[in-house]
This record gives sequence, structure tokens and C-alpha cells, in this order.
Amino acid sequence: MNIVLTGFMATGKTSIGRAIADRSDYTFEDTDSMIITKTGMDINEIFFKYGEKHFRALERECVKEAALRDNLVIATGGGVVLDKRNIATLRKNGIIINLDPDFAVIESRVEKARASRPLMQGESIDKIRQRFEDRKPFYDNCDRKIHITEERTPDSYAEEILGIMEELV
Repeated sequence: MNIVLTGFMATGKTSIGRAIADRSDYTFEDTDSMIITKTGMDINEIFFKYGEKHFRALERECVKEAALRDNLVIATGGGVVLDKRNIATLRKNGIIINLDPDFAVIESRVEKARASRPLMQGESIDKIRQRFEDRKPFYDNCDRKIHITEERTPDSYAEEILGIMEELV
């Protein structure tokens, strides 16, 4: 059984996923890193050269690969939830946990996040907020939600998620 972390860009999926792996027997996997390894290009380069549609097809392939494995904590890209096939694939062997911040958390992280996230580059805070709001219904397709704040550490979230897994599995 896998732990699947979903959430908007800059919610902490990678740092929380690594913290889970560090304190458990789960192995950490990040779908964006899988894409980078598969293509030899960073996410920005893929978006620039081939566009979002091509990126989403690569993402779907990596989701399928990760879902076939077991005992992973999978940090997904922020848009993985936009394709229902991804969620269905991940749910077959995983518990989907959505990291759910208030927009203020995202806003506080935007400047640091812009460099590595093509859908944040050149976007006003209002456009990023609109994308955040538009995706909320997609993030609701999960098994559990965890409210993300700036006050807690990735380790504290890791403990909470591992506790949820003990309950559910």
C-alpha cells in the first residue's frame, strides 16, 4: 500500500513525503522527479518546449509506474488531480492524502516557488489564487485531508500521516 500526497504547488508534498520516508519503511518517490529522470529535462524546459499537454502525458506515465510499486510515499505534482485517471490509478494501491492549506500559506511561498513551477512564472498573485480555487474540487477527491499551516513542521505532518495509515491499513 502506498501513501499518495496531493495538493497545490508549494504545499509541502515533497518535504512531508521525505519526512514520512525518513521515519518509516516507505520509500519516497516524486512524480516530477520521475519525469525529470525520464526526459533528462527539468519541468520548466518540458513546459517551454512541448507545452502542458505533453507534460501531463508524461505525468500520467509516471503515475502509472509509481502506482505499480508498493510501499511508496508518492509526492504528486500539483496538477496530477486534474486527470481522473491519475487518481483512479493511484487509489488502486494507495491512500490519497490531500495537503490542504489556506491560500495565505501558498502566498507566503510563491516567490521561492516561482523558479521551479512553470504555472507560477509570470503569474500575478490573483491568477495563482484563481488556479488554487479552481483546483479545490479536484483535491477533494481524496481519502483524507490535512490542513497545512506555517506553524507545523514536515515531521509533525509525517507523524500524523503515519498515524492515519495505521488506522486505515
